[in-house]
Amino acid sequence: MFWEKDAYLIAKKLTNNHELHRDLVSHVFILLHKYELEANVLPKMFARFAWNQWNWKESAFNKEMRFPSNELGEIIQDDSEDVPNKYQNLINTFLSTRPKDDQDLFIKEVTKMHLYGMTYREIRDNTGICLDTIHKTIKKFKYDLHNYCGCDCESIDIVPAAEH
Repeated sequence: MFWEKDAYLIAKKLTNNHELHRDLVSHVFILLHKYELEANVLPKMFARFAWNQWNWKESAFNKEMRFPSNELGEIIQDDSEDVPNKYQNLINTFLSTRPKDDQDLFIKEVTKMHLYGMTYREIRDNTGICLDTIHKTIKKFKYDLHNYCGCDCESIDIVPAAEH
């Protein structure tokens, strides 16, 4: 029942009745499909994921549906960028692993926001999460990443690519 009616109502409100709200529901359905969410948690998680996909400039949904980029520009950028180093690959692999619980999912999503280029203050303004919690969340991500890789990850700087 949720995916047939409620998800569309949430997306419609979130997008201010934008014509792409139906596409947003489909996109978020695919994102959430890999998680085993209970029915009582589903609306909240859907709303969080939909909001992130709609409002993050660099989200997959925005890149694909709202602000498609110039393919030639992407080709030029791809040629000029360096090959991802082992640390970037490690972070990407860790972020793509299935979260153990809601806390792990929260930590990874906040970190993704920061890696997409959002500052702590932008994350706070967009989510209502206090700066101290954001800071502790990013710190916990670094700790979890250190445990995941079993190496000296203290030297890994979790800073958005645009700031390097």
